[in-house]
Amino acid sequence: ANAMRDIQADNGVLKATVTYPATMAASAIKIARLIAQGKGMSDLLEQEVPQSITLASETITKENAEKYLPLGFES
Repeated sequence: ANAMRDIQADNGVLKATVTYPATMAASAIKIARLIAQGKGMSDLLEQEVPQSITLASETITKENAEKYLPLGFES
């Protein structure tokens, strides 16, 4: 939340940040393991590991930081 307050204050170099799903790291590790083992992903139509995966995220700026403050954490 402290980064979002800095963005809101607009008095430093941090002007924006992005959200990301909390499961992102776990998914990345599972996919990396599949790649290392030369396996595919059974729940995809194609049995090859995709070259890239795009995750949904939101850009947090001073205009919308208030909306995301409850989701933030102190660092």
